Amino acid sequence: MQTDRAPAACYLETVMSNDQRTVLVVDLDGEVLPPLQTLEQLLLSLGQWEDDDRLDPPDREPLRLPEPLADRQALVTVERLWGLLRPTQGLGAEHGRLLAPNGTTEHAPLSVITVPTADIEILSATARFLGNPGLPSDIADLVTDLARSLNTDPYSRGRDDRTEFVSQIARLAGLLDLEVTEDTHLLIRRIAANRPDRDLALTDEEEAAYQRTADRMNRLWGLGSGISRYLY
Repeated sequence: MQTDRAPAACYLETVMSNDQRTVLVVDLDGEVLPPLQTLEQLLLSLGQWEDDDRLDPPDREPLRLPEPLADRQALVTVERLWGLLRPTQGLGAEHGRLLAPNGTTEHAPLSVITVPTADIEILSATARFLGNPGLPSDIADLVTDLARSLNTDPYSRGRDDRTEFVSQIARLAGLLDLEVTEDTHLLIRRIAANRPDRDLALTDEEEAAYQRTADRMNRLWGLGSGISRYLY
Protein backbone atom coordinates (compact mmCIF):
# COMPACT_ATOMS: atom_id res chain seq x y z
CA MET A 1 0.00 0.00 0.00
CA GLN A 2 1.30 3.47 -0.88
CA THR A 3 1.68 5.47 2.35
CA ASP A 4 3.96 8.35 1.32
CA ARG A 5 2.17 11.64 0.94
CA ALA A 6 3.28 15.20 0.35
CA PRO A 7 3.45 17.19 3.63
CA ALA A 8 1.14 19.91 2.24
CA ALA A 9 -1.50 17.32 1.41
CA CYS A 10 -1.25 15.82 4.89
CA TYR A 11 -1.68 19.22 6.45
CA LEU A 12 -4.65 20.02 4.21
CA GLU A 13 -6.51 17.13 5.82
CA THR A 14 -6.06 18.71 9.27
CA VAL A 15 -7.20 22.15 8.03
CA MET A 16 -10.32 21.02 6.23
CA SER A 17 -12.38 17.86 6.62
CA ASN A 18 -15.96 16.87 6.02
CA ASP A 19 -17.06 17.78 9.53
CA GLN A 20 -14.74 20.57 10.66
CA ARG A 21 -12.46 23.34 9.47
CA THR A 22 -9.40 24.89 11.06
CA VAL A 23 -9.56 28.59 10.24
CA LEU A 24 -7.81 31.89 10.83
CA VAL A 25 -9.73 34.55 12.74
CA VAL A 26 -8.51 38.14 12.73
CA ASP A 27 -8.87 40.26 15.86
CA LEU A 28 -11.24 43.03 14.77
CA ASP A 29 -11.36 44.45 18.28
CA GLY A 30 -14.71 42.76 18.82
CA GLU A 31 -16.50 44.03 15.67
CA VAL A 32 -17.80 40.55 14.87
CA LEU A 33 -19.34 40.02 18.31
CA PRO A 34 -22.28 42.51 18.48
CA PRO A 35 -23.94 41.14 15.30
CA LEU A 36 -23.53 37.60 16.63
CA GLN A 37 -24.99 38.62 19.99
CA THR A 38 -27.92 40.33 18.27
CA LEU A 39 -28.49 37.20 16.18
CA GLU A 40 -28.56 35.14 19.37
CA GLN A 41 -31.23 37.46 20.83
CA LEU A 42 -33.24 37.20 17.62
CA LEU A 43 -33.09 33.41 17.55
CA LEU A 44 -34.04 33.24 21.23
CA SER A 45 -37.12 35.36 20.50
CA LEU A 46 -38.05 33.25 17.48
CA GLY A 47 -37.57 30.06 19.48
CA GLN A 48 -39.83 31.32 22.26
CA TRP A 49 -42.40 32.42 19.69
CA GLU A 50 -42.27 29.00 18.06
CA ASP A 51 -42.70 27.27 21.45
CA ASP A 52 -45.62 29.49 22.45
CA ASP A 53 -47.47 28.82 19.19
CA ARG A 54 -46.89 25.09 19.58
CA LEU A 55 -48.12 24.97 23.19
CA ASP A 56 -51.02 27.39 22.74
CA PRO A 57 -52.01 27.50 19.06
CA PRO A 58 -53.10 31.03 18.12
CA ASP A 59 -56.03 32.04 15.92
CA ARG A 60 -53.56 33.18 13.25
CA GLU A 61 -51.22 30.92 11.31
CA PRO A 62 -48.66 29.57 13.83
CA LEU A 63 -45.00 30.37 13.32
CA ARG A 64 -43.27 27.71 11.28
CA LEU A 65 -39.58 28.33 10.88
CA PRO A 66 -37.60 26.58 8.15
CA GLU A 67 -34.49 24.51 8.65
CA PRO A 68 -32.08 25.29 10.19
CA LEU A 69 -33.92 27.84 12.33
CA ALA A 70 -36.64 25.43 13.43
CA ASP A 71 -36.43 23.96 16.93
CA ARG A 72 -33.57 26.32 17.91
CA GLN A 73 -30.98 24.54 15.77
CA ALA A 74 -29.47 27.83 14.56
CA LEU A 75 -29.49 29.16 18.12
CA VAL A 76 -27.32 26.27 19.32
CA THR A 77 -24.93 26.98 16.45
CA VAL A 78 -24.68 30.69 17.24
CA GLU A 79 -24.02 29.99 20.92
CA ARG A 80 -21.24 27.59 19.96
CA LEU A 81 -19.71 30.10 17.53
CA TRP A 82 -19.84 32.80 20.21
CA GLY A 83 -17.84 30.55 22.51
CA LEU A 84 -15.23 29.99 19.79
CA LEU A 85 -14.95 33.59 18.60
CA ARG A 86 -15.12 35.52 21.86
CA PRO A 87 -11.57 34.54 22.98
CA THR A 88 -10.15 35.71 19.62
CA GLN A 89 -11.35 39.30 19.95
CA GLY A 90 -9.91 42.24 21.88
CA LEU A 91 -6.71 40.40 22.71
CA GLY A 92 -4.86 42.26 25.44
CA ALA A 93 -1.26 42.72 26.46
CA GLU A 94 -1.13 39.17 27.85
CA HIS A 95 -1.36 37.89 24.26
CA GLY A 96 1.81 37.82 22.19
CA ARG A 97 2.16 40.20 19.25
CA LEU A 98 2.14 39.20 15.58
CA LEU A 99 5.09 41.04 14.03
CA ALA A 100 6.39 41.78 10.55
CA PRO A 101 9.85 40.38 9.69
CA ASN A 102 11.52 43.55 10.99
CA GLY A 103 10.40 42.52 14.48
CA THR A 104 8.91 45.91 15.36
CA THR A 105 5.89 46.50 13.10
CA GLU A 106 2.82 44.93 14.69
CA HIS A 107 0.08 43.24 12.71
CA ALA A 108 -3.56 42.78 13.64
CA PRO A 109 -3.49 39.46 15.56
CA LEU A 110 -4.65 36.18 14.05
CA SER A 111 -5.99 33.22 16.02
CA VAL A 112 -6.50 29.64 14.91
CA ILE A 113 -9.76 27.89 15.78
CA THR A 114 -11.53 24.73 14.65
CA VAL A 115 -15.16 25.17 13.62
CA PRO A 116 -17.75 22.51 12.74
CA THR A 117 -18.40 22.78 9.01
CA ALA A 118 -22.13 22.47 9.66
CA ASP A 119 -22.03 25.57 11.87
CA ILE A 120 -20.66 27.68 9.01
CA GLU A 121 -23.34 26.33 6.68
CA ILE A 122 -26.09 27.03 9.23
CA LEU A 123 -24.85 30.59 9.83
CA SER A 124 -24.88 31.23 6.08
CA ALA A 125 -28.35 29.70 5.68
CA THR A 126 -29.65 31.85 8.55
CA ALA A 127 -28.37 35.00 6.84
CA ARG A 128 -30.08 33.97 3.60
CA PHE A 129 -33.39 33.42 5.40
CA LEU A 130 -33.25 36.73 7.25
CA GLY A 131 -32.27 38.61 4.10
CA ASN A 132 -35.06 37.17 1.98
CA PRO A 133 -37.18 40.04 0.56
CA GLY A 134 -40.23 37.82 1.09
CA LEU A 135 -39.61 37.39 4.82
CA PRO A 136 -42.96 37.55 6.70
CA SER A 137 -43.57 41.09 7.89
CA ASP A 138 -43.83 40.22 11.58
CA ILE A 139 -40.44 38.45 11.49
CA ALA A 140 -38.94 41.25 9.40
CA ASP A 141 -40.15 43.81 11.96
CA LEU A 142 -38.53 41.84 14.78
CA VAL A 143 -35.25 41.64 12.84
CA THR A 144 -35.36 45.38 12.15
CA ASP A 145 -36.05 46.27 15.77
CA LEU A 146 -33.13 44.20 17.05
CA ALA A 147 -30.81 45.29 14.23
CA ARG A 148 -31.45 48.93 15.08
CA SER A 149 -29.49 48.45 18.32
CA LEU A 150 -26.34 47.94 16.22
CA ASN A 151 -26.72 51.25 14.39
CA THR A 152 -25.49 54.43 16.06
CA ASP A 153 -26.80 56.69 13.27
CA PRO A 154 -30.22 58.06 14.40
CA TYR A 155 -31.09 59.18 10.86
CA SER A 156 -30.70 55.85 9.11
CA ARG A 157 -33.74 53.94 7.94
CA GLY A 158 -34.93 50.73 9.57
CA ARG A 159 -34.59 48.79 6.33
CA ASP A 160 -30.93 49.81 6.16
CA ASP A 161 -30.43 48.51 9.72
CA ARG A 162 -31.77 45.09 8.78
CA THR A 163 -29.77 44.98 5.56
CA GLU A 164 -26.50 45.82 7.32
CA PHE A 165 -27.17 43.34 10.11
CA VAL A 166 -27.86 40.50 7.68
CA SER A 167 -24.82 41.52 5.66
CA GLN A 168 -22.61 41.31 8.75
CA ILE A 169 -23.84 37.80 9.51
CA ALA A 170 -23.24 36.72 5.91
CA ARG A 171 -19.77 38.29 5.91
CA LEU A 172 -18.87 36.55 9.17
CA ALA A 173 -19.90 33.23 7.61
CA GLY A 174 -17.70 34.14 4.65
CA LEU A 175 -14.69 34.80 6.88
CA LEU A 176 -15.13 31.41 8.55
CA ASP A 177 -15.48 29.80 5.12
CA LEU A 178 -12.45 31.55 3.63
CA GLU A 179 -11.04 29.44 0.82
CA VAL A 180 -8.16 27.25 1.92
CA THR A 181 -4.89 28.20 0.20
CA GLU A 182 -1.19 27.60 0.66
CA ASP A 183 -1.10 31.01 2.37
CA THR A 184 -3.64 29.97 5.01
CA HIS A 185 -1.84 26.63 5.45
CA LEU A 186 1.41 28.44 6.11
CA LEU A 187 -0.07 30.92 8.58
CA ILE A 188 -2.17 28.37 10.45
CA ARG A 189 0.78 26.03 10.84
CA ARG A 190 3.06 28.77 12.19
CA ILE A 191 0.53 30.47 14.48
CA ALA A 192 -0.83 27.20 15.89
CA ALA A 193 2.72 26.14 16.81
CA ASN A 194 3.45 29.39 18.67
CA ARG A 195 2.60 29.88 22.35
CA PRO A 196 -0.22 32.47 22.54
CA ASP A 197 1.62 34.54 25.14
CA ARG A 198 4.77 34.89 23.03
CA ASP A 199 5.53 37.35 20.23
CA LEU A 200 5.76 35.87 16.75
CA ALA A 201 7.82 37.52 13.99
CA LEU A 202 6.83 36.33 10.53
CA THR A 203 9.36 35.30 7.92
CA ASP A 204 9.39 37.11 4.56
CA GLU A 205 7.38 34.25 3.04
CA GLU A 206 4.84 34.35 5.88
CA GLU A 207 4.62 38.14 5.63
CA ALA A 208 3.64 37.89 1.98
CA ALA A 209 1.06 35.23 2.91
CA TYR A 210 -0.31 37.49 5.65
CA GLN A 211 -0.72 40.42 3.24
CA ARG A 212 -2.53 38.29 0.65
CA THR A 213 -4.77 36.76 3.30
CA ALA A 214 -5.53 40.19 4.79
CA ASP A 215 -6.54 41.36 1.29
CA ARG A 216 -9.04 38.52 1.06
CA MET A 217 -10.40 39.17 4.55
CA ASN A 218 -10.74 42.86 3.72
CA ARG A 219 -12.84 42.10 0.67
CA LEU A 220 -15.15 39.91 2.76
CA TRP A 221 -15.54 41.79 6.03
CA GLY A 222 -14.57 45.39 5.39
CA LEU A 223 -15.60 45.54 1.72
CA GLY A 224 -12.02 46.48 0.94
CA SER A 225 -11.00 48.60 3.91
CA GLY A 226 -12.05 47.00 7.15
CA ILE A 227 -8.92 45.38 8.56
CA SER A 228 -5.96 47.43 9.74
CA ARG A 229 -2.79 45.70 8.57
CA TYR A 230 -0.59 47.33 11.17
CA LEU A 231 -1.44 48.30 14.71
CA TYR A 232 1.72 50.32 15.34
